[in-house]
Amino acid sequence: MANPRVAIFARLANGNVAPTRVIEGPHTRLSRTSHAIAFDEKNDEIVVPNPLAEAILVYRGDASGDAAPIRTIQGPRTLLQENDELALDNVHDEIIVPTRQAILVFSRTANGNVAPLRIIAGPKTMMFRARGIAVDPVNNIIALGNANPQGILIFNRTDEGDVAPRSIITGPRTGIYATKGFAVLPDRKELIATVEARGVQVSRNVGESFVGIWNYTDTGDIPPKAMIKGETSLLIAPRGAALDFAHQEIFIIDKVQNSFFTYSWQKILQSMRR
Repeated sequence: MANPRVAIFARLANGNVAPTRVIEGPHTRLSRTSHAIAFDEKNDEIVVPNPLAEAILVYRGDASGDAAPIRTIQGPRTLLQENDELALDNVHDEIIVPTRQAILVFSRTANGNVAPLRIIAGPKTMMFRARGIAVDPVNNIIALGNANPQGILIFNRTDEGDVAPRSIITGPRTGIYATKGFAVLPDRKELIATVEARGVQVSRNVGESFVGIWNYTDTGDIPPKAMIKGETSLLIAPRGAALDFAHQEIFIIDKVQNSFFTYSWQKILQSMRR
């Protein structure tokens, strides 16, 4: 985010509308460049990374105004660095954080200067400038974007140490230049990734970037089975992705458009290739 705040909107909000509430102010300890947020519906908590402070901030679900975090993970034992993204596993009570060349796994209730429960790191992992992460606590996978090889790395959720990915989606047919955000569909065993096209933050061309859907079992140079793409999508530089299963909607944040887009999940399902 460009401004250090968390804005909460009504689900059906449309157009140039004000948020219903905002978490903002010096006591929040929020900063710029946080590129992810997780809502824990089970425990009614909001989890936000702060890369400039090398911290993970946890707020009450009903927090508003200049509200302080109820827990903060921060300090040298955490090994946090460049931690602008995260994923939440509220089945196993874990927070999963990528730090460009490692995955750190913390207890959901961790507080203070605490060490990770597990670390995935090392040359076999092939992680380099990892961006975007998602966890499926049902099928026990972790997926994250990678710069070299350019694509998506998929690990077992319980992996630890210097382990190779269970699969890698990479190659020209994938259409992947840079992945930015992820969501997962455990029942369908599918992965949703936002993919930013080369140079769009300068050209601001609509319709070159896309949202792609792959199967968990995909590996190698596999094109997405379905996409949100084209001028009518309004996408330029898509970032975060989230699903609302109850209302069959998918939400995408766009950095250049400075907008929050909602798409029909049913229409996407109708376009599935495989």
